[in-house]
Amino acid sequence: MIYFLVLPFFSFLLVVFQTTLFELLFFNRVSVEISLILVIYAGFYLDVLKGGALSFFLGFFVDIITGSLTGFHIVLYLSIFFISMLVSLRIYAEKTLFIMSYVFVCSLVESGIILMFYKYVMGLDLFHKFFSIFLPQVLVVSLVSPACFNTFRRFGEILNVGAERSDKRARNS
Repeated sequence: MIYFLVLPFFSFLLVVFQTTLFELLFFNRVSVEISLILVIYAGFYLDVLKGGALSFFLGFFVDIITGSLTGFHIVLYLSIFFISMLVSLRIYAEKTLFIMSYVFVCSLVESGIILMFYKYVMGLDLFHKFFSIFLPQVLVVSLVSPACFNTFRRFGEILNVGAERSDKRARNS
């Protein structure tokens, strides 16, 4: 229950962190989408309810902060989450090379969908910026994804230890 209460707050903090700190580090040229990596991680390791809620809130706050059409990133992140869940049922997703290549493909698909959205819905042709903006972002996100997966795994273990302890206390009472 506490997970769902603190989830919006931490999702908001993560999105603010990724949009401010990483854009400062890369001089506003490349943005590192840790939220996308977290959605993929949730698809691999979380259940439907927790991962779906996480994907929803991350997409919601990305929509709000980036100023895109409300619901665009929600649908995008939920789709990536459910596809990642299906992939995790078939493939053992622990190898670094697989994580990097899967995040690369997901990030590439996300960039393509964003480019098509801007072209056909907003009327802006941004395909000429693919090699200068979108491809470096895809490469950086795929390169940092194994480190992010390890960080998420360790953070999840800390949270699970707390949950197991509270479950044991409830059983002992």
